[in-house]
Amino acid sequence: MRLNNLWAYHRLLLSKRFMASLWRSRQNLFAESYGLSPVTGPYMAELDVTYRCDCRCQMCQRWQDPRKEEMTSEEYGRLAEEFRHMGVHLVSIAGGEPLMREDIFTIIKGFSRYGMAVNLCTNGLLLEKYAEQMTTSGASCITVSVDGAAARTHDQIRGAPGSYERIERGILSVLSFPASNRPILRVRMTISRQNLGEVGLFYRRWHHVADDVLLQPVHRCPDAFYAGQDRNLFQLDPPLLAQQLAGTPFQKRNGYMHKFLLSLRQCGTFPKHRCYAGVLMVRLDPWGNVYPCLEQHIRIGSVRGENFQRVWNSETFNNARKSLSGNGGACKCWYNNTALISHYAAILGRMSVPKSR
Repeated sequence: MRLNNLWAYHRLLLSKRFMASLWRSRQNLFAESYGLSPVTGPYMAELDVTYRCDCRCQMCQRWQDPRKEEMTSEEYGRLAEEFRHMGVHLVSIAGGEPLMREDIFTIIKGFSRYGMAVNLCTNGLLLEKYAEQMTTSGASCITVSVDGAAARTHDQIRGAPGSYERIERGILSVLSFPASNRPILRVRMTISRQNLGEVGLFYRRWHHVADDVLLQPVHRCPDAFYAGQDRNLFQLDPPLLAQQLAGTPFQKRNGYMHKFLLSLRQCGTFPKHRCYAGVLMVRLDPWGNVYPCLEQHIRIGSVRGENFQRVWNSETFNNARKSLSGNGGACKCWYNNTALISHYAAILGRMSVPKSR
């Protein structure tokens, strides 16, 4: 799935909180099979802490959002307290560019001090500046977006001339610290029509440098808040993709990219899989609005209006869960997180959910 270098994650996978989160996830799956509210909190919460950004990516328009008055570090601190009691294991902090917030390290520590795994998604432009602070931030993982093996390709996609070289310096700055004293650092390419021919080179550039290398097919979801703009970017050629994956771990049978390639060949789109939005995952935007799905189709409520647990266990949220699982829970998005969670949820489900209702 998305963990290609499994050993890099051993500290997280062997932690007591992770093992406990598997049990809680199992309970939520059991409750969901009977149409009940989750027994505990989500396994993963994705928090977009800002839409401000120093890139102008072609496949994203969040940087165009003019709204201000984002949630404060104090509000995130209260949310961390709730997550602690609800058993949330993974908090993925994204944006926009999270490192543009002056209080970002306070926010990270607010969650990590309770033993939660914190993943910071960044475009990497400020990594060199904050490399030392990243090592003491409490973050478990840093995911850096690098959208090409060539600087020209990356800079064009990201709309930021000179960004590739800055990101490369930032990555190497973080990696200069001992692995035992820093977060796991992984690089991730969002695959589009523009950079598809560089996937193989991208892997070879980073697989002996970063702790892990990830690929993420670009998404276009017109009915969601987060939507790409140019249809041509989303048309991927299966033969070219197969050629680029050859000789890499992404080629492995039943792996994340292998399943994606098979689906492209068969129906021209993402694989159909069981989605656990609102059961094992949730998303919050910078103003505290709560969405069960990472695509932000349905807004449920706001943690500025009431506490998260009340939103999570509300009748409105339960109705949204039933709606999302209506067609057998079939989902056509193929994000790393949703695919990974669906993979392990299927294993846990076989252990906990009765075969018939």
